[in-house]
Amino acid sequence: MSIIKKSDDLSGYGIASDDKQATLVTFSDRRSTDIFLPEYINGVPLRKIGFGAFKGCENIQKVVIPDTVKTIENSAFRSCPNLTEAIISNNAETIAAYAFENCKNLKKVRLPSRVRSLTDKAFQKCYKLTDFTVVDMNKNDGSEKRFVVACQNEHRRFGFMSACLIYFDTYSMRKYDEGYSVIQEFEDLFNIAEYRLFNPEQLSDYMKKVYENAIRMSIPKLIQEDQVARLTSAGELGIIKEERINDYLEMASEIKGSCMAYLLEFKENHFSKHTLEFQL
Repeated sequence: MSIIKKSDDLSGYGIASDDKQATLVTFSDRRSTDIFLPEYINGVPLRKIGFGAFKGCENIQKVVIPDTVKTIENSAFRSCPNLTEAIISNNAETIAAYAFENCKNLKKVRLPSRVRSLTDKAFQKCYKLTDFTVVDMNKNDGSEKRFVVACQNEHRRFGFMSACLIYFDTYSMRKYDEGYSVIQEFEDLFNIAEYRLFNPEQLSDYMKKVYENAIRMSIPKLIQEDQVARLTSAGELGIIKEERINDYLEMASEIKGSCMAYLLEFKENHFSKHTLEFQL
């Protein structure tokens, strides 16, 4: 059950402040799961989330950081094992090292394109982080773009996140696509290929073929592991071809899982030839 801590609830916060700004330095409300941080404390804007302020908070599942905040300091949300979503201030400029390190269930992050200080350690050991949304601060209409990032390899994950931010300087997906050639993990290969084929902005013919081939090569593995959701994506993308459907069905018949039913239905809907005979 979610326990929501609203922005006007100031209990449990340890604050350091002067006449111009406030820094959140500790948090003692260990029951709350969804936390909406306050914009102002005692009349001054909250500008920083301090060193280790939420470190080790086991119950936090979602945090919403207000637009007054410009800096998230070292280890601010480190080792929050159940944190799954972080919505970061549209005015954030710095996300320091280890800010979200070891948040092993963190999947979704939303931040502004104006972030210019983001280290490769900020999201270290966030193995499930794949959903990365960036607000376009070059426009004043609140528009945003969602990316998928490589999640298994620390180096690649940071590279993809950096490329996502670079996009808003050049409005080009070239850097994003360039990183695909060094990915090795199956999960990353599939996630990125699926994302780009469903979101083909500025996708070159060459990279389209690369991504399609990556998914085509993964189909036997999907059948073997009975990953019907991903197999469905392959079907929706037109990558399941008639000349291979019987081979796929034979593979699936050995597994006897959900993929078998999906492939039979797919064959019936896409490849069955119905001949109508007319008698004059």
